[in-house]
Amino acid sequence: MTVLLEDALRTLLPLVQPSCSMRLPLEKCLDRILAEDIISDMDFPPFDRSPLDGYAFRLKDVQKASPQKPVLLKQVDYVPAGTWPTKKVEAGEATRIMTGAKIPEGADAVIRLEDTIMDGEYVEIKHYSEQMGKNICFQGEEIRSGEVVLVQGTCLKEGELSMLAMLGHVTPLVYEKPKVGILATGSELISAAEALSPGKIRDTNSYMLLAKVLLAGGEPILLGQVEDDIEAIAEKFYTNPGLSVYITTGGASIGDYDLMEKLFARLQIPMLFNRVAIKPGMPVLAGQWKDSLFIALSGNPAAGSVSFEVLVRPLLLKMTGVQKWHRPRVKVKLHGEIKKASDTRRFVWAHCWEKQGMLFAEPLHYQGNGMLRSMLKANVLLDIPEGSVALEDGVELEAILLLS
Repeated sequence: MTVLLEDALRTLLPLVQPSCSMRLPLEKCLDRILAEDIISDMDFPPFDRSPLDGYAFRLKDVQKASPQKPVLLKQVDYVPAGTWPTKKVEAGEATRIMTGAKIPEGADAVIRLEDTIMDGEYVEIKHYSEQMGKNICFQGEEIRSGEVVLVQGTCLKEGELSMLAMLGHVTPLVYEKPKVGILATGSELISAAEALSPGKIRDTNSYMLLAKVLLAGGEPILLGQVEDDIEAIAEKFYTNPGLSVYITTGGASIGDYDLMEKLFARLQIPMLFNRVAIKPGMPVLAGQWKDSLFIALSGNPAAGSVSFEVLVRPLLLKMTGVQKWHRPRVKVKLHGEIKKASDTRRFVWAHCWEKQGMLFAEPLHYQGNGMLRSMLKANVLLDIPEGSVALEDGVELEAILLLS
């Protein structure tokens, strides 16, 4: 049964949900997905504080200051960072203050230390500027108590980790990473570490999919390579139970040794569809095995990669807990030609760049199903609609941005 890509997604997306959640130490949370809203229980800054080393005083006391007639203010207190003022600033007074320290009561301005001259117990100020009144970080100007600072589904990067630390959330609730089993099938396959022999090729799909699963927030589990033998393939799954998703490559087409439909029957997996109307990557079998999703992709590297990008990746992203499951799309102008017409929707690896405010994309060479080199420089996938004729230079197309 062949289905449209959108119909395949509509079938599979409801079958997956965000993984269970767990609390992790903050130092292990980079790139994890937040499973709770973070609500601040404090103002930040927690008090009016100085952003620089200098003196705090009343702005109106220095309004007439000039190089010719400087104003002298008496230093009455000294407030290093981490301490608290002991005196209120009155008329004609100033408090020496360090970066991060609390602004003393009565003061409404701060001047930089290097813009002053000390004269005994007095500080000399030679100019007036409204900026002095702005040299204060006011309580709650960045965050208010009760404010939602981070929302569920946020990917925790360096800024988010810093915010969590500031708010005291040292063990945030995050989603577990979906575990994804990856199995390469085919009697022609050997491991990447083995020496080639006649008729054999090294398994590249396992490592390509491993990288894609990692970039989608999953935890890849390599199940190795297995020959075209139904019982041997089935044994791989029986001995690796309980994973969120199982992905196979190879055996998904209709050749003599394309065994995936037989495997579905052997494992009693109800088949949802066995082909998706895209090129490359049309052979895709999907079903549910116990509580897991089972997806069989083409063994051709470029075909399997395209199928993963447009179909499997959104499923994994939903399972990680993020809110957006699809890569961004942009309009590009074709640089060069695509001479081949196609009655099927087609995805083409391309290199995209910006020039004078416009995006251009050039199709890459080596676009065959079994070729890998086109993926090395590709940063977009051109989405060419079904029924397209040959495309000329300059035609506008939609492209999927292949961001990490």
